[in-house]
Amino acid sequence: MAFLVGGANSAVDTEPYDIDNSLRFNDDDDAILTYTPAGTSSDASKRKYTFSFWVKRGNITDEQNIINWGKQTGSDDFGFFFDSDDTFRIYDYGDDFGGSGYHINKITSRLFRDPSAWYHIILIVDTTDGTAGDRVKLYINGVRETSFSTSDDPDQNYAGFVGSADACDIGWGQDASGKALDAYISEFHYIDGTAKAHTDFGEFDEDSGIWKPKEYTGGSYGTNGFFLEFKQSGTGTNSSGMGADTSGNDNHLAVTNLTATDQTTDTPTNNFCTMNPLDNYWADAALAEGNLQVTTPSTNGYYSFLRGTMGVASGKWYWEVKAVSTQHADSDYGRVGFAHSPSTGRTDYLGRDAHPSGSNGYGLNGHGGGYYYAGSAVTIDAGGETGYRQGEILHFALDLDNNKIWWGIDGTWLDSGDPTSGATGTGADAIVAASSQAGGFYSPAIGDADSGGTYVFSANFGNPAFAISSGNADDNGYGNFEFDVPTGFYALCTKNLAEFG
Repeated sequence: MAFLVGGANSAVDTEPYDIDNSLRFNDDDDAILTYTPAGTSSDASKRKYTFSFWVKRGNITDEQNIINWGKQTGSDDFGFFFDSDDTFRIYDYGDDFGGSGYHINKITSRLFRDPSAWYHIILIVDTTDGTAGDRVKLYINGVRETSFSTSDDPDQNYAGFVGSADACDIGWGQDASGKALDAYISEFHYIDGTAKAHTDFGEFDEDSGIWKPKEYTGGSYGTNGFFLEFKQSGTGTNSSGMGADTSGNDNHLAVTNLTATDQTTDTPTNNFCTMNPLDNYWADAALAEGNLQVTTPSTNGYYSFLRGTMGVASGKWYWEVKAVSTQHADSDYGRVGFAHSPSTGRTDYLGRDAHPSGSNGYGLNGHGGGYYYAGSAVTIDAGGETGYRQGEILHFALDLDNNKIWWGIDGTWLDSGDPTSGATGTGADAIVAASSQAGGFYSPAIGDADSGGTYVFSANFGNPAFAISSGNADDNGYGNFEFDVPTGFYALCTKNLAEFG
């Protein structure tokens, strides 16, 4: 049994059409893909176009552009983006085409705040349509968006910025000076000159009713169209780059501030765990790198922590966390492990007394004393280890079928542990069954155990934001880990949850 925070396309079982890759945009990096057309599309083509892509949010409550067309090379532009209030907005603004002001301006009434879910967004524009309200159609997860707080439709036959010879940017802000995207993007189509149907890109699963991707077979992408599958990890503007166009047009996008570690296998057909900004008991802890990197604030306390987006009550699970930057002293340390989930209120995470909910969390300490069991301040077996240090990678094998945890540091299981020993539990520590916890699930967690100190941790649930020197997958072939995944243990992703959770 398992759960995933959120609902929209949160968990999709084995699909006949699989998406293999996504690209992770980190807003602090100002990461951009840029396409500068050789020439403008015809006015006829600019009156009709289609965008289809999948997006999984990182940071929320920040204005973040997904696509902008024109701002780098002109004073006016087209864009669509998540606004700072988490609405979704589409606009075409300027005086270059048919008068000044907004030619298109639509802002959704509803909000998009789920960092665990993949959203499918399809924008279909056909300004030749005789019905003004049908000239701009927005579909999200297969359902047409009809409620807008602002809804300005274009004049009939309006030909605007999309398809112009100006620069087209993915991940860059509308004023070319920020508002960068913080999200994963997957399966990005731009169809130049054709208003496609939303069913060309997805369909509802007959059994679950969940909207799922399907292979696009709808024909030409037009002169300036492109299709980004993110199958390559290079930085060149070519077929080996992260911005490689696989539509057949060879309209490859230039890569800025993206590296090979930004190419991931976290996709709409296999969604991986990340850390959860909505379950943030530091309040001001900073997340980055697709919600995998956690920076703690300098003024935190014993109750400070956050958990992952996936919780499990059965099965065997493996993940890693790198201690990127941490203090190693008796008074300053962080704890990394797992805690009960979902939240029932503020919990004393990973090893102090006076636990307010009476439930348990388990953590690996960053200084002498080893491992702590929350709820009764019991020190569990330290195995002679005096705590992890900066630069080390911690690894965890959580067996919820036998209620045991194995701890590892830099490739060595502590206490000569053997996660494959199962019920025998060689080198393991016993844990309380997840079913007896508040919420009934355990989630990976990163926390602090002191009133001060700033630490940086980078979680790896199978799509690391840091470089891996070896590369190891679980028995199902999922994940990219530094160390060997014990036989029978699996990465926290929806395909594995469907099978073992």
